[in-house]
Amino acid sequence: MKLSLQQQIYFFTLSSCLFFILLVFSTLWSIQVLEVALERERYANKVENHTNILKQFISSEDIYAEDYNTDDWLALERRFSSLLKLTPNLTAQQQTIQNSIESQNKNVLRLFNAINKNKLKNANDSIKKHLRVRLITQLEAIKSDSIQLYTIVQKDINSIVKQQVMIILSVLAFSLFILLYGGFKLSKVFRTSLNEVKLAFSKNRSGSFQKIELSIVSEEFEGIANAFNDMNKELSETTISLESMTKIVAERTKVLEQLSNTDPLTKVANRRALFERGHDEFSRVQRSKNPFAVILLDCDLFKAINDDFGHLFGDEVLKHICKICTEEVRNIDFFARYGGEEFIIILPNSEVNGAVKTAERIQRSLADKSIEFEGKEVPVTLSMGICTLNEKHTNFEQLIKDADSAMYKAKKNGRNRIEVADNELDI
Repeated sequence: MKLSLQQQIYFFTLSSCLFFILLVFSTLWSIQVLEVALERERYANKVENHTNILKQFISSEDIYAEDYNTDDWLALERRFSSLLKLTPNLTAQQQTIQNSIESQNKNVLRLFNAINKNKLKNANDSIKKHLRVRLITQLEAIKSDSIQLYTIVQKDINSIVKQQVMIILSVLAFSLFILLYGGFKLSKVFRTSLNEVKLAFSKNRSGSFQKIELSIVSEEFEGIANAFNDMNKELSETTISLESMTKIVAERTKVLEQLSNTDPLTKVANRRALFERGHDEFSRVQRSKNPFAVILLDCDLFKAINDDFGHLFGDEVLKHICKICTEEVRNIDFFARYGGEEFIIILPNSEVNGAVKTAERIQRSLADKSIEFEGKEVPVTLSMGICTLNEKHTNFEQLIKDADSAMYKAKKNGRNRIEVADNELDI
């Protein structure tokens, strides 16, 4: 089944997301497995430490003395027994060692209780010494098992780390391979098809009207090729000279560019042209370090104007605002419709005072040149927010955002005002 270019892009994007999710789940699973292994390591270490403490008590004190207090040792033993009950999830080999430790601990407790029950008053020193050594030997056996358990856990951790790293690297490598392969395939389709279209256009300029023969079939480029071939067929049947055709193409291109950059209602620059010019000016200012300001204007109570006088008059109000602003800005300034009843003025080489003066000129001109509806003057005012470029602005959008905040502050403070972002200036 042949997939269209759009379907291939969707499939490629979906595959990228799925591989990313798979990589995340592999990482989380590896972390969980490693955490279990580390928990076993901590447990084995605690067992060894408790065993050393119990052994130290036996070795450093005379357990046969009449005044020997067994409470401390028994308290440690109870804590040790409690620790053995809190066993983490162990492997079969580790569980065997754990069972041995538990069994030997019970033997230690029984032997210690037997020794301290009557202090073996009637036993000779060799018997007492033997029992003491036997008690220490039991603790040594527990310690040996705990060390063995710790060693096995260490090996398991190393094995788990290697295994999980290999799994993650395998998933990552496979994901990268698929993504690179998919990207290469899509790139090849675009590059080859565009080159073939470009070649056909180049031949058209020389007067050789040839069909586009796509080496890689895709629904989208095939539509372009068909349209181009139909155009070529019509052109080849006419007697239009190359010079005339070039002139027509240039004129139509200019019209299309104007249409794509012009707001159809107000005939000023539209949002697309605004951001294109704004990004260019912002990049230029980043290099030159010249001052740069933006004014965001919003028509006050525009909804009420539409409701009271109708949408057609509302359109005339927007045209009136555009006429006033276009007359009052400098030649190097750029005025555009931002959206709805909002407009933006880009002011290169302008400090905040220059921007404020421009805004004040617009306010005065709007007040002097009123607009009428059926012989009655309708007051039109603007709330304006001004923002000048500073070190916190990393792109043109942030500059607009701060100017927008200042404009809303002007709205909040009573409308028909000028507010400056990040400044106490109040006008």
